[in-house]
Amino acid sequence: MASSDICFNCEKHWLCDYVKDFLEPEHKVYNENILLKRRHSLLVADHMLKLADYLKLNEHDRSLAGVIGLFHDIGRFKQYRDFKTFSDRESLYHGDLGIQVLEETGKLDEFSPSTASLMKTAIHNHGLPAIEYGLNERELQFSMMIRDADKMDIYRIVDAYYKEMLTGKRNISLELGLNNEDKISPYIMEQFMNEKTIMKSDMNYLNDFKLLQIAWIYDLNYAYTQRYVRESGYLDSIIDSITVPDVKEKIRRKVNSFLV
Repeated sequence: MASSDICFNCEKHWLCDYVKDFLEPEHKVYNENILLKRRHSLLVADHMLKLADYLKLNEHDRSLAGVIGLFHDIGRFKQYRDFKTFSDRESLYHGDLGIQVLEETGKLDEFSPSTASLMKTAIHNHGLPAIEYGLNERELQFSMMIRDADKMDIYRIVDAYYKEMLTGKRNISLELGLNNEDKISPYIMEQFMNEKTIMKSDMNYLNDFKLLQIAWIYDLNYAYTQRYVRESGYLDSIIDSITVPDVKEKIRRKVNSFLV
């Protein structure tokens, strides 16, 4: 495939066919998590296309952005099948696992070397605590885009899940095995209030994870994304789900003062 002929719909069909092989009859919860990640991949791709329109990218780069969205989490399917977890620290970093999948399937060979390299850089960087140093302008742009698009849809997922928890439904894979006590680690709270990156390795409680997710506002790269997150209502919903009542309004005030 020539680099000027990226077919977004072709890659969308390829991804859906790829995911079919991971579905297992009679394994309801397992299949639900596989399908959750498939839907996430498709919706992140949609966010990438909208970001590309916002940034007025040309047609080639718009399609490339969409394909990066489709493939950014392709390592999640193998991760969940082999390790039964979405926790990178209990398995492998899913970004690099995704690059391995794209290489092993020969998918990257369908693109020009420069396009394949750009895709790998963006996928590698999408789930890191911060974008690595030394990227060129295009690598940095697509890495910033996929990080924003990923967060936009993860907010939808966790918002829906925390509401489901109120009905008694639990999905331990989405909780990363964290303690569900009514606590927040003091260090996590301090990092949040100081607008610092919160590391997953520092988390002890599910409330820590919620604060980590809220703290993504400090890592949004585009005004488009900030506006989407602010207007979606997801942040208020996540704050409401925190089970330490005396910090909720403090967190809400911090969010509202940052996302003006």
